[in-house]
Amino acid sequence: MSSCLGPLITACAAFRAGLTQARASREFKYFPEGDNAPAPLVACAIPEATFGFSAAGRLIAIFHETLMDLRGRVELQALGADTPLFLVLPDALERDFPMRPELREDAARRRDVLGTFVLKQAFDNLGMVWRGGWRCFMGGHVAFAQALQAARDVIRSHEAEACLVVAVDSLLSPPTLHSLALRRCLKTEDQPVGFIPGEAGVALLLRPAKRRLDSRGPSPVLLDDVCVLESPEPERADGRDLAACVERVLPPGPPASEEPLLVGDHNGEQRRALEWGNLLLHLRAAHPAWRLERSWFPALGFGETGVVSGALGVCVVLRGLERGYARARSGVVLTSEDRQAPRAAILLSTAEKEGRA
Repeated sequence: MSSCLGPLITACAAFRAGLTQARASREFKYFPEGDNAPAPLVACAIPEATFGFSAAGRLIAIFHETLMDLRGRVELQALGADTPLFLVLPDALERDFPMRPELREDAARRRDVLGTFVLKQAFDNLGMVWRGGWRCFMGGHVAFAQALQAARDVIRSHEAEACLVVAVDSLLSPPTLHSLALRRCLKTEDQPVGFIPGEAGVALLLRPAKRRLDSRGPSPVLLDDVCVLESPEPERADGRDLAACVERVLPPGPPASEEPLLVGDHNGEQRRALEWGNLLLHLRAAHPAWRLERSWFPALGFGETGVVSGALGVCVVLRGLERGYARARSGVVLTSEDRQAPRAAILLSTAEKEGRA
């Protein structure tokens, strides 16, 4: 991980402790309504690594820091051509990146051009060439779940022994912040309903469960299921779609004692707050014994991180289950798009080494 709170282990510990590195941005100021004097914007920036970078260059800097953290646990050179990479990036048009005019009308080409550039430059900075195949996903909060679902399907079909899933995003490039400020999406002194912009990168190496369970270490955390649900009503935010995602990933008929930890992408926006509250009402009606007293929201520690929001949720659940402080044996990471239909749920759980495959 690369984030305002540091790499994976440090960042998850800081998030658990309720720490934050939200600070006044050194690169952007906004004008409060009715005031001609600029005011500092609070943001969650990665210290030093991204300062001075913008647009695709900022994504490359975050990608590099993320791979540096991963390299401390995985020998990247050992990942051969049989390890596909699933790269999740924001839409360059949504982030107001400078681009050639013809790319504005061609989303698929825009995705491939940005993906190729970011991937090549990030590995060039490590003195490496990525030898495996790769696929790029572009979108919003649900894009990471879609990439994770695709990687899981590849492993389950035995097409590969491992998959690398990487999500990188930043909302802190000055053009992006300018656009967000004009649309009044940001949390400021004169706009309390909004989000604190952030940036982050996450890299996950997935391997078959059976292979992991053969080890003599602690019981691993398993990726049990991923659900991506298209709603017939794109603008619906009454919690029914998120509740349906939860029900689809949970095992049939779980007892009350198996209530999962819920982790959401609520970031301070009114629509997301309404949807989360409605979700809890639907879950309480379906599972009266569930207490639903604790939910984790990574945006409290990392800010709004776009396509990385679901990946950060996976990281904090993974560490919580590994270390035991999640006080649950499973966790569900929930994400939803801003203006479109998809909702997604990712189920992670701890497992005994025997009897699982």
